[in-house]
Amino acid sequence: MSNAVYLVASLPMLKLGDPPPMKMEDFRYRCSGVMSEEELSALDALLSGKESDDSFVSAYYAHEVQLKNVAGRLRASAWGPDVRFSERSFSGYDVTFAKMVSDAFAKTDPLEREFELDKVRFWLVDELSGVCEDSIATVYAFAVKLMICSRWASLNDEAGNAAVLQVINDNDPAYQQE
Repeated sequence: MSNAVYLVASLPMLKLGDPPPMKMEDFRYRCSGVMSEEELSALDALLSGKESDDSFVSAYYAHEVQLKNVAGRLRASAWGPDVRFSERSFSGYDVTFAKMVSDAFAKTDPLEREFELDKVRFWLVDELSGVCEDSIATVYAFAVKLMICSRWASLNDEAGNAAVLQVINDNDPAYQQE
């Protein structure tokens, strides 16, 4: 187990909507000299969306499954009673988290809804990391926040238009290139 105090002390505070203070690669490089191999493996799993034996990573991805279940249930109910929805299993139901996700889905604007969901994720990682500010869980929480801030910083009209055009072209048989 590494001593996370140095690493945590060197990390800036992040708020949702802030520009990322560093690139993810730079953050990962900072961690490589301080964290143990086991912790780096857990960090890599967290950053790549893979399962891990680490309790923080497991809890985070269990909550992501819960988020998708709540979202799917809400979308299915909006489509009518004939729509069936099967939830994925996960460990640990969090009532507060489920309520926050439901509240986020009450937003009618998709961009506002996504922002609210990321607020919920910020809250979640703060809850998962606990009050001990010098734990490795705090580093993992920072990593999730940095990913979210980086994603929001990359959103712009040009990127959005390119993504929409890509979806249209991918689904247009006349445009398909073999």
